[in-house]
Amino acid sequence: MSYTQENFQDWIFFIGEKMDSFTEDFAKRNHLNLDYSIKSLDDLEQWIINNCPSINNLKEDPSMLDLLTIYIGETFRKHIGGKWVMDTEDQDNAYYMMPVLTSPDYQGEVYKAPRTFATASIPRKKGNYISTILKNNMEDMGIPINE
Repeated sequence: MSYTQENFQDWIFFIGEKMDSFTEDFAKRNHLNLDYSIKSLDDLEQWIINNCPSINNLKEDPSMLDLLTIYIGETFRKHIGGKWVMDTEDQDNAYYMMPVLTSPDYQGEVYKAPRTFATASIPRKKGNYISTILKNNMEDMGIPINE
């Protein structure tokens, strides 16, 4: 989905409402414990791998991709902080028109792109790709990992 700055603000406004439904209704239907823990990222990634045979399958369901992006991002925010931003001006930015997280506290890459973590987990089929990214960021930032 492509955003304007205005509808990106709306997107941020509805994060809580979307996550209430996702972490309750979706989680219950799919026997997942979506509690924003590191382990929940592994469980969700396994769901992605089992239900999305290809990246295109996930991209063809923009609503699900949006929910996955938010959940992954909110889990990262819980553990490493940051705020949602979107570059709507610099077309050369790799994350142009994509919701990403950023913080002056981040080490290395200044943007964390949860959407790309969701899609990249499909061909990797590891089951812990997303949580490994989070743990690596926590380690880089000196944040203890309590699973």
